[in-house]
Amino acid sequence: MPNIVDAQTQLPVVIGSGLTGLSISHCLSRAAIDHIVIGRRPELSLRLGESLNLEGTLLLLEMFPELSRFFFPKRDALGYFGDYEVVCDFEVSQRAVSRAIFRTLGFAPATELLQVDRIGFDAALWDLATSSAHCTVLESPVTSLAFDEAADRFDSVRLADGTVLPPSHVFDATNHGRLLGRAAKVAHRTLGEPQRVAYTHYRLAPNARAGADPWERATVVVRLFRASDGVDAVAWCIPLGDVVSVGVSMTATETELDDETLLERTAAAFARYGVDFRRRYSRRAELKALRHSYFAYERASGTNWLLAGPSFCQVWWLAGAGVGTALAAAQLAPKFVADPRRWGAEYDRYMKQLLPIHETFDYFAQGPRAQYEPKALHHFSDRFVVTNLVRLAGSTELRDGRLSAMVSPAIRWLFKQPAAIHEYCAVRRVDRPTLVA
Repeated sequence: MPNIVDAQTQLPVVIGSGLTGLSISHCLSRAAIDHIVIGRRPELSLRLGESLNLEGTLLLLEMFPELSRFFFPKRDALGYFGDYEVVCDFEVSQRAVSRAIFRTLGFAPATELLQVDRIGFDAALWDLATSSAHCTVLESPVTSLAFDEAADRFDSVRLADGTVLPPSHVFDATNHGRLLGRAAKVAHRTLGEPQRVAYTHYRLAPNARAGADPWERATVVVRLFRASDGVDAVAWCIPLGDVVSVGVSMTATETELDDETLLERTAAAFARYGVDFRRRYSRRAELKALRHSYFAYERASGTNWLLAGPSFCQVWWLAGAGVGTALAAAQLAPKFVADPRRWGAEYDRYMKQLLPIHETFDYFAQGPRAQYEPKALHHFSDRFVVTNLVRLAGSTELRDGRLSAMVSPAIRWLFKQPAAIHEYCAVRRVDRPTLVA
């Protein structure tokens, strides 16, 4: 890895050293493009983005097979909404039509969707990306950016140690930091109300066995209500081998309950539906808290800059879209360096296809209990599935392959037809006791 930077040489600059930035670096290196990554080794601490959607699964398997030790199969998505259970089967390889569609679109068929150990994966990705001779790492943080509004380009990146870089291209991988979007004063909108999140990991107890319950091969979501739980929120449980990731999200002004109490009520809500993870996963890690807002920028790129993945938009965590959008930006990076105008426009169109899914998950995350009935649950579950499939078909425009580009419009049209996806997920009534908080 080079350790000397010629401040007069224009190179692509990647700002951010999390999954987004390191994935971009990896793809630039594979294309033999010298570049600079600004950031430090990721800390070995809890992070979000562990349950992946279809796009994220396919791209992760395609791009990082050597890191598969951090992947865990997800057979189902289980959702508990009041009196009903929603089960979405993700064993996609069991359907011949699914395998044919994946191959036509240029993807190797996945057997199941994935969940990923982000602590281990991000650390290994750092080692993989920064070991390339094409990657130079600068740890000093960015202090300012020179933006030419008329030319719509960034002319320099200044670091805290005094280094000034003249970038050929700049990739914003700061996610919620939104460094380039703020500096360029790109218009953006907030999606919904500000959010409060509390989350942690539970580790398997000594002598306990992982995988003993069906929910341990699924992402599990449960809706909490003020009447039964004392808080209006939505929570997740994501099994990762000998660890279970658990968290809860609500509007920032929903409650004054502390994070410890929120996680206790979350665990109780899961247990009522038979997901008693603390029975065997009893060793809790540090509790972490986050306040944030979902957002979307008006545009994703300029003359020499790109808002990569979660730096362009972030939607409900239930969509599992963050990793997929980051990896899509990474695969695009070498093409963007070669032709920013063409590929920036393609990327912008592709990313904006994600935004409608936020309203779909408003229903699951914030709907009144009375609205959770079979017809509506089927409707919104189908909308989620269709949006993922349409976006997957649209993603071929970012990839190489004439066949996939030719058939993509037809497949997108097919998925949008009402009869194509109808009651994909099962909905059934469950009888559970209601506990008053």
